[in-house]
Amino acid sequence: MQLRLEAVGLLKRRVAAEELMDAPGVDEAELAANFAEIELANRYFGGLAPVAREVFARQGERLLDVACGSADIPRALLRRAERCARRLTVVALDRSETVLSIARRRAGDEPRLRFVRGEATALPFPDASFDLTTCSLALHHFDPPAAVELLRELRRVARGSVLVCDLRRSLAAYGAARAYVALLCRNRLTKHDAPLSVRRAYTPLEALDLARQAGWANPNVARRPFFRMMLTDG
Repeated sequence: MQLRLEAVGLLKRRVAAEELMDAPGVDEAELAANFAEIELANRYFGGLAPVAREVFARQGERLLDVACGSADIPRALLRRAERCARRLTVVALDRSETVLSIARRRAGDEPRLRFVRGEATALPFPDASFDLTTCSLALHHFDPPAAVELLRELRRVARGSVLVCDLRRSLAAYGAARAYVALLCRNRLTKHDAPLSVRRAYTPLEALDLARQAGWANPNVARRPFFRMMLTDG
């Protein structure tokens, strides 16, 4: 009981701590293995499904994915677009050239996917230059002031909807992350970062407040399975 009460206390407030995957000079092979385990979690534990549902419920051919990581979600969206005969092109942005190198290898010669290096808080695109903007499993990497700038930039460059999917902080989510890495993960980065990601994550109400600070006109947040949440505008 005492340990549970201590854990509840730890999760009452978001922590500001760096994940190993974000450290300067991280080994590229180790990072690639880390992304492979993140892709597994996205595929089977709620990272891909809510994004695909929201994207394909809306119109639009040109999509920007910010903080793309290994670009597993953009690639999955393009595969689905092909199956349902929908025109879709994706620009995938990340600040790290190492991350983009991994993503490019994963993508192969996919002509509908273009990679750009840039800062999520200062996107190198004109206003309203995309139909949709997405950001998946990255909001928790930004402390509140930077998170507001990220959300403001996502809104600025989107003509239509903004879709942000992330973890939601809770004791149950923390326990699930610990179980996931214990049972399914071998990578040192994943084992360290996955539980920490939950502690860095925002609650739905905190995320909604960030969106309002960013000037979103009609923000909405919905809980999704496996301790995810979807923050949308439009």
